[in-house]
Amino acid sequence: MKRLTILFTILIIVFAVTPLSWAILIDRGGGLIYDDDLNITWLQDANYADTNGYDDLLYGIDTDGTMYWADAVTWANNLTYQGYDDWRLPYNPDICQSYGCSASEMGHLYHIEGISATTPEVFLNVRPGGYWAGNERSLGEPYWFGFADGGQGVDIQNPRFYAWAVRDGNSRPVP
Repeated sequence: MKRLTILFTILIIVFAVTPLSWAILIDRGGGLIYDDDLNITWLQDANYADTNGYDDLLYGIDTDGTMYWADAVTWANNLTYQGYDDWRLPYNPDICQSYGCSASEMGHLYHIEGISATTPEVFLNVRPGGYWAGNERSLGEPYWFGFADGGQGVDIQNPRFYAWAVRDGNSRPVP
């Protein structure tokens, strides 16, 4: 019993003096969501390419926001939103080629923050289909992430997936 009391006392002291750090998604307003854990800002609208009609202009038909990987990279790299023009597609490290990996930026959103197509929380238009990452495992093998089940990998077939823009740092709307 004495050991249990000592252990309990130690745990209380550790938790009392150790600051707890929780990852937080902060709504900065103006369609910007800051992830303080990764120090990146996401577009609040996870399907902004469709919302602003980019995909329709590109293909001449309504594709619901999906596009080929090269077009998604071009869209993100050329996006100007809230005065920022350094948007990109999320990064996926080589270690994330399967389900359950939270080391990619989208994997972090899904597995750590709990963001999915059915639980979008502060985000809008999170689609259950695949989203392109901004990098490739090798030439012609771009990474993708699925917000239906957390699946991720590479796709050499290069189908049309969604694009979700992100930028480095803590961004606030430009007045």
